[in-house]
Amino acid sequence: MSDKSSYEMLEQQIKKLERSVQGARRAELINRTLFYIASDLTTCDSLADLYASIYKRVSGLMDISNFFIAVYHKDQKAIQYVFRRDEGSDMAPEWIYNFPEKCCLTGDVVMNKKPLLLDEQQLMDLAAKGRVMGRLPKNWLGIPLMVKSEVVGVMAVKSYNNSVKYNEKHVELLSFVSDTIATAIQKKQAENELSKAKKRLVRTQKLEAIATLAGGIAHDFNNTLSITLGNINLAQMTAASGTIRGYLDDAEQSVLQAKKLASKFVIFSSRSTVGIKTHIDLTGFINVTLDQLRQEKNILSRLEVFELPPVIEADREALNEALKNVVINASEAMENKAPVKITARLYAERKGMIVISITDQGRGIRSEDLEKIFDPYFSTKPKGGNRGTGLGLSIAWAIVKNHQGNIQIHSTPGQGTCVDIILPIFPKSTPKETFKPKEVEPKTRPSARVATRKPLVLFMDDDAMILEVSEIILTQLGYEPVLAKSGEEAVERYQACLVEGKIIGKVILDLEVKHGMGGEETMEKLLALNPGIKGIVASGYSNDVVMENHSFFGFSAALSKPFSIMALKQALDGL
Repeated sequence: MSDKSSYEMLEQQIKKLERSVQGARRAELINRTLFYIASDLTTCDSLADLYASIYKRVSGLMDISNFFIAVYHKDQKAIQYVFRRDEGSDMAPEWIYNFPEKCCLTGDVVMNKKPLLLDEQQLMDLAAKGRVMGRLPKNWLGIPLMVKSEVVGVMAVKSYNNSVKYNEKHVELLSFVSDTIATAIQKKQAENELSKAKKRLVRTQKLEAIATLAGGIAHDFNNTLSITLGNINLAQMTAASGTIRGYLDDAEQSVLQAKKLASKFVIFSSRSTVGIKTHIDLTGFINVTLDQLRQEKNILSRLEVFELPPVIEADREALNEALKNVVINASEAMENKAPVKITARLYAERKGMIVISITDQGRGIRSEDLEKIFDPYFSTKPKGGNRGTGLGLSIAWAIVKNHQGNIQIHSTPGQGTCVDIILPIFPKSTPKETFKPKEVEPKTRPSARVATRKPLVLFMDDDAMILEVSEIILTQLGYEPVLAKSGEEAVERYQACLVEGKIIGKVILDLEVKHGMGGEETMEKLLALNPGIKGIVASGYSNDVVMENHSFFGFSAALSKPFSIMALKQALDGL
């Protein structure tokens, strides 16, 4: 054997050995990368951290200067780009909805469940057909992220110049690590959802506790205002001079303003309910609400509507207030200098829901303040004339919650805030929405009525001072009041009048009393004695289900405390 032949054989053996060493080193690097990705699942606090870590790990295997991870939302046929390092990212979308109809490269990977490697010519051909979104690359490689044969997302790399060209070796490499990446992402998604659910539960429990307290305070406050307003009205009737009457008129307006403030607490309280639901054209509804804000407060906005159902079912008035409160907050965060962005679409994360997103580019909210953002009177706005009451978001939260929905807030200090109002398209029916008018049979035939100079009115309230001032007011209005402190006493007084041949045709019942039977049960018993009796329900809980739907509970009218003499007179005259 010649020296030349021996040298060539030795050279081939050395190259083979080098390839073997390189293969072993590469295998070690891949295994180490897989180990790090699995470890990152426990060390990363959030999905964002995990995505960044995956990018870092994969970049140790190959050149991935332009890289993205997209998550597939199967129920909504939507793709969400959750992580991106891309020179042309300014032209790339964050979401693609109905991607089977809107063809794109990422969607092709999802639908075909296999890698897609494209060179410059192939990309140019696809771009001519409108299948390439964003800036046109020269090389593109997408790998499906799969768990148990189901696609959960896509990992892709691309190059905008010829210095990097991906080939089948890169396909093999990324495919090898894709299972570990997909599993890590899915587990971290589950962890995040569990963590969010726990936080939402704690926040909801906290807010419900505050709401219960707020409702109780508002109820007692309204009772106190009832006494104050009643005495003011009586004083107005006897005021000798115009000056004194002017003072009393101002005092009356002050009480009515206090009532309006208390009503906000009632809306926020756990006693608040959704009013009459109707089918709402959401696009038209949002446009009307934004027009109102433009006319009332000169707030500019920009609306984008994606695929939506023809209608949703909601309380139009309440939802209008909730949306207004959030949009006002967003505009004020930008000092009313820029338009607020509003988008409406189907909610990708849960079937049967829609989401209205309100986005501003204001000062943002610190992470430590996000947990308190729905607390009554909490505000991140600086002190000054433009600072609101701090009740806007609290009321919006209560309204959305009563619609079986949710509000989520995402904010970055210095960049802005996005508030997502998430609502069911058709809320599930609850007992509160399936009322039927009460049908009662008379138990006793009323006796012949004894002629009286004044018609009798039965008035029931557990507050002695309210009874005292109401007795005077009813007398002034030309009625003979029959007073009771509880439902039991009211029924006894009514029956006693029947025995005497006196017919009480009108009753005013406090919805709740501290000791004894409340207005709802009392009305039921009185209707059993006299189906023709006319009742007015009164309460400091203006948004209570009985107040909102009084006719279903046998009442002919409802009065929200405190009410003026004029309001009482009109209610009695209307019976």
